[in-house]
Amino acid sequence: MLFLLWITENFIGLAGLIGTVVTAVATFFLWRVTKVLAIETKRMADANSRPQIVATLEPNQWSLRHADLVIANTGNATAFDIGIQFDPPIANGEARGDEMPIPLQNISVLKPGQSISSYLSEFGPLLEISFSVSIEWLTDPSSKERGKITYTLDMRPIASITQLGTINPLVQIAEQVKKMREDWKPVASGSRKLKADVYTTADRLHERRAMDRRRRQSRGAQAVPRQSIAPPGDEPL
Repeated sequence: MLFLLWITENFIGLAGLIGTVVTAVATFFLWRVTKVLAIETKRMADANSRPQIVATLEPNQWSLRHADLVIANTGNATAFDIGIQFDPPIANGEARGDEMPIPLQNISVLKPGQSISSYLSEFGPLLEISFSVSIEWLTDPSSKERGKITYTLDMRPIASITQLGTINPLVQIAEQVKKMREDWKPVASGSRKLKADVYTTADRLHERRAMDRRRRQSRGAQAVPRQSIAPPGDEPL
């Protein structure tokens, strides 16, 4: 009875204490949620505002038998002081020679969405190799913290790919224009003559006279009187 009496007398103070505790607990959980949300928001913002450098070996747009080394920034920020390593190391083809350095191993700056390519070698020997590619870069020229990515570039699945025509439609247009220029060059120099079927004024006059002649013949045929044919049984006695 005394306990119930005490509760009755101190109900307002007890309710205020419980409310204070509930408010404190709710405030703590709200702080935790806000902190987690802020951390995730910062992480997503950092992920969306950092560079991402990739290196690939792709068919040359003029010939599928030759390979280009392509370095692209697929991220949303500029990358600086880019270093690229292939394991096993890539080598120059016969067209470049052994004296020339391997292209695009170091790049000073690469903007978002920008790519740089260089002819490397024939594609055939590369199709049997699986490369381990390691790329490092700086997000800020004044920073010492470097971004890094390592991945496997397996060229063997590409060996079974076939394609009709050229990869880029602009290349096909350029080839057609080149062929037209080569075909026209002997004509322009006078070494070959063209046979041209020209429709002249004399041809139009001759055609007009022929049409008038056929029109007059048609009118003359319509002007000839038709012979009347007597019906059967009306022969004179």
